[in-house]
Amino acid sequence: MSTAAAFAPARRTGLPEMRLLSVRQPWAWQILHEHKDVENRIIPTSGYRGWVAIHAARTPDDEALGLLPAVPPQWVDAERQFEYEAVIGVVRLVDVHDASWCGEDQYGRPLEMCSPWALRSFLHLVLADPHPLPQPIPRIGRLGLGLARPDRHLIEKVCEQLPFL
Repeated sequence: MSTAAAFAPARRTGLPEMRLLSVRQPWAWQILHEHKDVENRIIPTSGYRGWVAIHAARTPDDEALGLLPAVPPQWVDAERQFEYEAVIGVVRLVDVHDASWCGEDQYGRPLEMCSPWALRSFLHLVLADPHPLPQPIPRIGRLGLGLARPDRHLIEKVCEQLPFL
């Protein structure tokens, strides 16, 4: 298969259109299991809205791991098990806006953020409808690329586990 065919838009292949987002642990796990509905980024994204495969990066955010409570909140129904270098689930990207959209009034006074996970001075990638994969898909990724286009093979493997996509 040619390189061009491997990266052809998914809608031509009958597969859903999808992007890939690399996130460090524990944040990747929290997106899928602890209702982390905003991913904070400084790199602008395209106008894409739709399914995003969540890739757990190779290196964790050690500071964030150290701040996790020993016992997850009662409403969390999954055991904390952090995978690395793997696609671990999908979410829908429903909005992208900067913090000023949800954090300041017309006079520049701070307001409440759009989510408890949202940080000031960042772009907010608003996420919904998380679906963890039953079996993580090993994959080397790269942080900082924003929303990358996954290859057709990865989308097929995700769809095998989540056939409703």
